[in-house]
Amino acid sequence: MYDLNDTIVAVSSPSCEQRVIIRVTGPGALHFGSAIFNFQSAINTFIKAGQTSPCILSGPIAVDDELQIDALVYVFPSPHSYTGEDVAEIHIYTNPAVTETLISNLLQRGLRLAGPGEFTARAYLNGKLDLAQAEAVNEIIVSSNEYQLAAAEKLLQGRLGETTATLRQSLLELLSLIEAGLDFSEENIEFITRPEAVKRLAAIKDQLDRLLSGSISLESVIDLPSVGIAGAPNAGKSSLLNKLLGKERSIVSPRQKTTRDVLTGVWTLAHCRCVLFDCAGLLMQPDNILDELAQKAAIEALRNSAVVIFCADVSKTEWSQDVAIRKLIEPKILVPVATKCDLLCRGRPALESRAGCPRHQTLAESLAELSESFGADFLPISAQAGAGIELLRSTIDHKLTEKFDVSRSSGVALTARHKQAVAEAMGHVAESIAELTAGNDEVAAMMLRAAHQAICDIDQPGPAHIDEQILGQIFSRFCIGK
Repeated sequence: MYDLNDTIVAVSSPSCEQRVIIRVTGPGALHFGSAIFNFQSAINTFIKAGQTSPCILSGPIAVDDELQIDALVYVFPSPHSYTGEDVAEIHIYTNPAVTETLISNLLQRGLRLAGPGEFTARAYLNGKLDLAQAEAVNEIIVSSNEYQLAAAEKLLQGRLGETTATLRQSLLELLSLIEAGLDFSEENIEFITRPEAVKRLAAIKDQLDRLLSGSISLESVIDLPSVGIAGAPNAGKSSLLNKLLGKERSIVSPRQKTTRDVLTGVWTLAHCRCVLFDCAGLLMQPDNILDELAQKAAIEALRNSAVVIFCADVSKTEWSQDVAIRKLIEPKILVPVATKCDLLCRGRPALESRAGCPRHQTLAESLAELSESFGADFLPISAQAGAGIELLRSTIDHKLTEKFDVSRSSGVALTARHKQAVAEAMGHVAESIAELTAGNDEVAAMMLRAAHQAICDIDQPGPAHIDEQILGQIFSRFCIGK
């Protein structure tokens, strides 16, 4: 599937950057540029001198027969490169049209366009990374918050490889003792007693169990967490959504039931991004089938969200309906907010409420009544004046930090594939214990071999242990140039 005899090329920098990086790796990576680089003689001198340390060369390169631009070329001789092969990286400041022309020029000179993940695949095939670390490269690329990044970095650090290496060695030692006993069964030599073998297998099973239960699930932080805004109609949800997103995502109207669909936007916080959404105002008794469908969609979305911001209009005189509506949802994490606090002045009475009725309470007094009605403290905010918005941002950020506490976790990062392999190994070890207890040493040894293979497949699968289809599935998730 992967031909290591080819020299491949691809753009490895983000498309939005002005600085373009074109990466070349393979047997001809340091020889392809005779018609491209005006400083090819410097590269040839570098090669003849047998240099093994990286270097940077600069000069004009020929984009085509008519255009030349200045470039830096970072040269990484094998084996001291990312892929383990000779690598040349062309760094230029240009636009997509020039980049495309240069790539076409390189392809015409015998280079091949790299496939998704092919640079990292070569690093794996050349022994520069184990398979778990190769997968971590992609997780780092696609991470959208610091918790995903922290989990992927743990995987890239090789801690999983260290753990599995210890497990493999323990399984291999025990397997060799059991099989040695089988080989010399007629000599009446006992290399390890069954009770001792069972004891050591039980310890290995406990290690596998701790690895599985104490791991960071990369899949649990791959998707952006969602934060829902809930409350009764006209509780200020749409205004709050627009304020937090910094744009008019939702229609704001004094009329009830303006919002019927679930409206979403990506909300960037201090430490991560999340999906913020507003949905139809909740009702105790929907008036018609449209209201009922909108309410079902809202409740389902709120039930699946990581955090719910529950809005209650602090300028109202009573909140019995809001209290009943609050009971319709079962949030994982609730952040109660008192909206429209600009209608009640701090420390002095407001002239009148939003409904036009005289109000003679301060904001503090209304908040006290609101908290007493719900049995919870409310954060006062105003989408119109911007009061309390930054505190709400930091509160949500803190709640998400607690829920996705990857950066402070000491667990090893596992993907779904890793978890499946560990679970399979645990099952084989359990079967081996059962067979040893029953006196079936040969079957126990077979189960140990299967457990050892399952652990090997996490980070060190050999050619006979993992087929090209599995490798293709792993690296196909990468983007081209990585």
